[in-house]
Amino acid sequence: MIAERLSPPTGAAPDGGLRFALGLRLMPGVLALFVMLAISVAALLALALRSNAGVSLTLLQERWFWHVLRFSLWQALLSAVLSLLIALPLARTLALDRHLPGRTWFQRLCLLCFVMPSLVLITGLVTLFGRSGWITPLLGGGWQLYGLPGILIAHVYLNAPFAIRVLSQRWQSIPVDAWKISAQLGLNGWQRFRLVEWPMLRTALPGVFGFVFLLCFNSFAVVLALGGGPRATTLEVAIFQALKFDFNPPEALFLACMQLVVAGSLFVLFSRWGGLQWLVAARAGDAWRPQVGMAVKWGGRALYAAVVAFLSLPIVSLVPAAAAAGRALPWPEIARATVFSVGFALAAALLAVALALAALSLWRHFDDAPRRRLVEAAAVHHLVIPGMVLSVGVYVLLMARVNWLEWGWVAIVLLNALMALPFVFVQLRPSMFEYDAQYRPLLADLGLQGWHHWRRVLGPFLAPALRRVAAIAFVLALGDFAVFGIYGNPSWHTLPWMIHALAGSYRLDEAAAAALLLLAVALAALCLLERARA
Repeated sequence: MIAERLSPPTGAAPDGGLRFALGLRLMPGVLALFVMLAISVAALLALALRSNAGVSLTLLQERWFWHVLRFSLWQALLSAVLSLLIALPLARTLALDRHLPGRTWFQRLCLLCFVMPSLVLITGLVTLFGRSGWITPLLGGGWQLYGLPGILIAHVYLNAPFAIRVLSQRWQSIPVDAWKISAQLGLNGWQRFRLVEWPMLRTALPGVFGFVFLLCFNSFAVVLALGGGPRATTLEVAIFQALKFDFNPPEALFLACMQLVVAGSLFVLFSRWGGLQWLVAARAGDAWRPQVGMAVKWGGRALYAAVVAFLSLPIVSLVPAAAAAGRALPWPEIARATVFSVGFALAAALLAVALALAALSLWRHFDDAPRRRLVEAAAVHHLVIPGMVLSVGVYVLLMARVNWLEWGWVAIVLLNALMALPFVFVQLRPSMFEYDAQYRPLLADLGLQGWHHWRRVLGPFLAPALRRVAAIAFVLALGDFAVFGIYGNPSWHTLPWMIHALAGSYRLDEAAAAALLLLAVALAALCLLERARA
């Protein structure tokens, strides 16, 4: 084993050369973990030091805080339940209906919708359901997009595709022999579901529900744009308002602590339910499957058609609006914003992949579970720390020493890399585990280390997974809105910020054109992802 080659015999003290070599190999992982944790701790300490009065515990006595907390939990619960109610029957249809048209294309659409920049979706929903929307006349005079209805529509749009993709892969992973035995035994539909499908499904359902709940609980751009006022505010948006508009660090610090406690508790529960592999390339699923009843088959196909329409309409609605903008589009400004967006997103994606690889190099060195869990916690803790707190904390910490108008792009790249890091780390970890299981004994015999090890073995093995996670990190950073709102420079803009500015000026046609361009760039990155097959 490699670890045995690096470690001295039991009871022997390592010599200086061995300690030095081991230290060099572990240094990238140690530095990566230090960066991950130090930035979060520094951001929270900066806000705490700025809060001369400390954490504003008086908010515990205010009805406003409890309303915000209840709404944050309630909208996340509804979003997660609705996403699963849609995903469960549709995932089963994808897995069992071998002649379902466009199945592979639909799974790719699901991936695009899950990572779609929020402002692209918001622009499409306003075009469909806004005051002058296409569908608004059909919904009656009392319809109002802004508030809980708009938040739920957006969250279901973003998260139901993720649940569909994960659950359909669980159904497709059921062995063919299990299906054939159930058919030979003459099991009916309910018996087959209870004895064959449910045991595989129940291990994934809690994780899917918890992950979607956590994403919706931490939602920012959707609630900020579609909340419609203080009646539909979440903790993340309340933190933004306390810092951006009121600059009230004690209140922001209290809200951040509450969000960390709630989201952290949810994440601990979620992590106990296991990881979710949703970056596996879409499969056709042509293996043998039992026949289902006509009512189930055509009911599933009707739901499939409805979900395809639901996912496609916000994208399609942007096309006529963008065409209506015509020559009025500020093409030089859009081109400049596109260059900045792609540059920042590419740098953030590469940095996120580098940090994940460094952390995984440390993770794979440890053989004991406690230290591995510590590395994992450091790599994924940005799922629960409020992004707005991280951004403003770093800004406040260094504003006396750094000219953010000149160096804000560094913070944009770094913070977006940290926000994408949990997704990259979690999706790369199984590949690294599989690599160790297959090649570690062989490498111990060959003695391959360093650059030769990476170039000849590890790099080619991880290449498909690296392309996938880099594409996802790129798309996530491409849609950034919150970090740029803190560090952006008036002399340059990114596409999401430009979309926000155009929509805020009621130039919806131009906003739709910019949103389509942003979506096209994201789609190009995801095409790379789906072509990168292990």
